[in-house]
Amino acid sequence: MDITLETDKTFKIKGKTGTVLTDPKGPTIESLNGGKLTLTGPGEYEVSGISIIGIPINEETVFIYEVDKLRICHLGNLIKKLPENKLALLGDVDVLLLFVGSQSVEIIQQIESQYVIPFGYKNQEELDKFLRESGLVVEKKSRFSLKKEEIIEESSAQIVILEKNGSYKSS
Repeated sequence: MDITLETDKTFKIKGKTGTVLTDPKGPTIESLNGGKLTLTGPGEYEVSGISIIGIPINEETVFIYEVDKLRICHLGNLIKKLPENKLALLGDVDVLLLFVGSQSVEIIQQIESQYVIPFGYKNQEELDKFLRESGLVVEKKSRFSLKKEEIIEESSAQIVILEKNGSYKSS
């Protein structure tokens, strides 16, 4: 599975059987045979071997994608900690796509995913502050590739900064 950053808030998740274009308003799934489906809200879906669960939390829909046996959680524009009764609905998350906000570090601690990919930060200073507060190892990439068997459960979480058209700048 490969994840790339297409726009400030849109990721492309490419699996063996299809591709997901995430959007905080709802993802679009494209199958290898050219079929396309855009989802707009909560529910359970399966398209071209990709399982999607939309969970309503506050005014947002949090989407869980199962692509190539990996669970990717896209929190949309959610910037507050999740209610405890909703947290269990997420299950085990391998990759967390996280909008950077004031409670981002607390959300990381709640969900405990192996990888965190931040997005939606206003500027480099906001990103740098988030990275400092997280205390996690940071890696910069143009594309994030992962296979389920590569995940080491006991290892510490890490943050992956995805470049959008090579636009990441370190300060």
